[in-house]
Amino acid sequence: MEHIGILGGTFDPVTEGHLHIARTVGRMLGLDKVLLVTAGNPPHKLRNVLDAELRHEMVEVAVHGNAGIEASRLELDHGVSYTIDAVKALRRTLPDGGRNTRISFITSAEYLNPENPSNFRTWKGVEELITMIDLVVTPRGWMTAELAAQWAKMLCLDNVKIVDVPPMPVSSGMVKNALREGQAIDHMVPSAVADLIKTRGYYR
Repeated sequence: MEHIGILGGTFDPVTEGHLHIARTVGRMLGLDKVLLVTAGNPPHKLRNVLDAELRHEMVEVAVHGNAGIEASRLELDHGVSYTIDAVKALRRTLPDGGRNTRISFITSAEYLNPENPSNFRTWKGVEELITMIDLVVTPRGWMTAELAAQWAKMLCLDNVKIVDVPPMPVSSGMVKNALREGQAIDHMVPSAVADLIKTRGYYR
């Protein structure tokens, strides 16, 4: 059975942190591949977001040479904005409707936080979604693996795998802040992404 990971994101821009999570989770769970799914119209981020095609272009150059990590146009080509719709669209592209494919959806601990108004339990079609995926959660900042495990219990989520990925303190927001302050970003994003950002003048 093939085992695919989905790591969705706005990727505005994609960073070394995203690739670090994809590589580490892929290795630790023995995934055949991890798809970086660029959000087309993220429901929770509607303002000041770079055009989807431009963001996806950066994902494509970022994954080049990274075995087992692929850029996916799943949301862009199927016009979906919610995880359940993306998973269903992915299954339609797989042999036998995905019956012989296991899908792990990778997200960060913030979406298990019961105080987060966008926590996993609030997602569209969550009861059906739970039956279609394994939920894989990684720590983020102060939101540790231990906290994530506690929150999973509070949300009554049994099908959750907490993967304690070693931290890489870089985020898309940090990249944009560095650019606004005229600082180097070469250590924060893949070199090909840094070149695109500099050449096109993104985030200035």
